[in-house]
Amino acid sequence: MARRRTKFVCQNCGYESAQWLGRCPQCGEFNTLVEEFEEPEISEKVTPRSEGGKPLPATQIRRRPLQRLSTGFQELDRVLGGGMVPGSVAILSGEPGIGKSTLLLQVAGVMARQNSPTLYVTGEESLEQIGLRIDRLGIEHEKLFVLAETDVTAIGSAIEELKPCMAVVDSIQAAYLPLLASSPGSVSQVRESAAYLLRIAKRIGTALFLVGHVTKEGFLAGPKVLEHMVDAVLYLEGEANYTLRLVRATKNRFGPTGEVGVFQLDENGLTEVPNPSEWLLSQRKEPVAGTIVAAIMEGHRPLLVEVQALVAPNPFGMPRRVVTGVDIGRVLMLLAILERHLHCRFSDRDVFVNIAGGLRVTEPAIDLPIALAILSSRFDVPVSRDVAAFGELGLTGEIRPVPQSDARVREAKRLGFSKCLGPSDGRGKREWLTVTTIAEAGRSLGLLPHR
Repeated sequence: MARRRTKFVCQNCGYESAQWLGRCPQCGEFNTLVEEFEEPEISEKVTPRSEGGKPLPATQIRRRPLQRLSTGFQELDRVLGGGMVPGSVAILSGEPGIGKSTLLLQVAGVMARQNSPTLYVTGEESLEQIGLRIDRLGIEHEKLFVLAETDVTAIGSAIEELKPCMAVVDSIQAAYLPLLASSPGSVSQVRESAAYLLRIAKRIGTALFLVGHVTKEGFLAGPKVLEHMVDAVLYLEGEANYTLRLVRATKNRFGPTGEVGVFQLDENGLTEVPNPSEWLLSQRKEPVAGTIVAAIMEGHRPLLVEVQALVAPNPFGMPRRVVTGVDIGRVLMLLAILERHLHCRFSDRDVFVNIAGGLRVTEPAIDLPIALAILSSRFDVPVSRDVAAFGELGLTGEIRPVPQSDARVREAKRLGFSKCLGPSDGRGKREWLTVTTIAEAGRSLGLLPHR
């Protein structure tokens, strides 16, 4: 019997090598190449089908109205573009214990209560464990079917037999295809298992959700082709010490990308937060130095968050920079801008910056609120509670425009903020106070002396 040939495959990017390498030449990760058996190539001649495969003019393509199924959560429907699409395949990933299985099990329970059969397949937990979670969430129903299986062919047979309106496979890294000799979770197993289930879901019209693991960097584990295969890629984000959870869409063939749904995790599962701005803002009666409200955008949704800063003297000569909720490199850049253009010295002071509520902000419009919060704490001058700010800060000290300024201001005024500070958008009529430089913004709030 001939010895089967092996190859080494990177579990992060799918790079293949004839020998083991300590570092993947393609993605640069260490110790990710795993030995796998080479699968035999199919040498059969493929004959074209008699039907299909013919190009059609765009005028002859049948256009059917897109049908959607509500998940029972308006926040999740928003992220999906209006609800689940029959025959679509989405993958939901996130950190361990963040609430992925809980959210999808709750959605399956909602669909079952609508008298629609749903299937939840678990490959990492036993039926008894799922039963305890169903009791805790209060979603027990005769239309909710649970299967403990990792064999993809058995999962596909169950989906074809039951024909559920929604199916969940938790997780795709635990599933395996018996035809492949590689272990579950490998690049080839994840790719082929997802492709096998995708073909079945498309054929019978089941909305399929795959649960995916993430790497230590926070990206979806497995081959990159997995993200190209599915219709939607969703991430469940949140800090372990906070109850706030965000569902973010980075890819969606049936709706906008970048949309965000806001949830709160408690002992009863995930509940929607329809008004996250009020939930994120603190209920202080008096203004405190070092805090200001920022008007940011998460997808197409404006949010108001509280930015906190603390500037304290450091007698040891090694000032600390502790940042939570934003990129520390961005804060270091803002400190350099303040020192250069406002002559505010921070080299002998500790600087702490925090986004209250456990939210992580990545958009540049958070620059101006952070800079103003730092100035407020540095000079111990409180900012009025009815002030909100937004704007990107350039290296020369100018405040650059940001998109969707009107939506930010409307959200701020809806919550009772009478004064909004932001950059000009090039139009004549505006509902907020425009500032062009960080010095002008600081003087308008009384943080800097007028010259």
